[in-house]
Amino acid sequence: SQSMRQSEIRVAFLPELAGDVSNCVCIVIDALRATTVITTLFERGCPCVYVAPSHPLAESFARANGYVLCGETNGVKAEGFDYGNSATEFSRLDFTERPVVLSTSNGTKATAAVANAKRTYLGSALNRTAVAQAAWEAANAEEADVVIVCSGTNGTFTLEDATVAGLYVEALVAMGTAWTMPSLSDSAVAARRLWQSEPNLLRGWMEGRHAQHLGDIGFGEDIGFSATIDNSGTVPTLVTEETKTSVDCPTILVA
Repeated sequence: SQSMRQSEIRVAFLPELAGDVSNCVCIVIDALRATTVITTLFERGCPCVYVAPSHPLAESFARANGYVLCGETNGVKAEGFDYGNSATEFSRLDFTERPVVLSTSNGTKATAAVANAKRTYLGSALNRTAVAQAAWEAANAEEADVVIVCSGTNGTFTLEDATVAGLYVEALVAMGTAWTMPSLSDSAVAARRLWQSEPNLLRGWMEGRHAQHLGDIGFGEDIGFSATIDNSGTVPTLVTEETKTSVDCPTILVA
């Protein structure tokens, strides 16, 4: 029988605006750069990524388990870490059989904040269609709403996450049928308009402070890389230690 329940698509421009997500499917976005980095790590053969809410936690967890320790402070590699948070750097490395622990300023914290959702996926521009498809299918199966969670930058609204959220709203709406057309929150409408007003991601992002900061400290190549749409079919999915073996997808765990 045709279920007539209409899913809603909401955008939280900061993690703390996500509200109660326990009955929702979440897509976490940290376009510059954590979710782009995670997508890239899986493309390079990484078996799983642990996201850590803080650097000390990341360090002790990685060292105790012999995992690769990655992360940044203010954009640059954290002291004592193996690598920073650069997608272009990782795109040239091999992570086969090398689990990674990642701790970043925004994206890993946002992921931990919505870990209690029915499903949590990590989205970037790179894997937009693949992640939107997975979230749409999960939301339909669970009769859940979709909440797109922007990580922001140090607690403030950030242009690139909101723009990518708009890309996701666009993709999700395109998956609807006459019977399953989702309703959009005001924030989802706003995000979609933001992306439609400047569909050239790189050009739009460069008006934002976070992209300008990354450019200033030498990570301009990462910005262009992160602005590439749909060149990855990877769907990073948050799981628990108990369920990770039963999941046939790139897995994210909270360290």
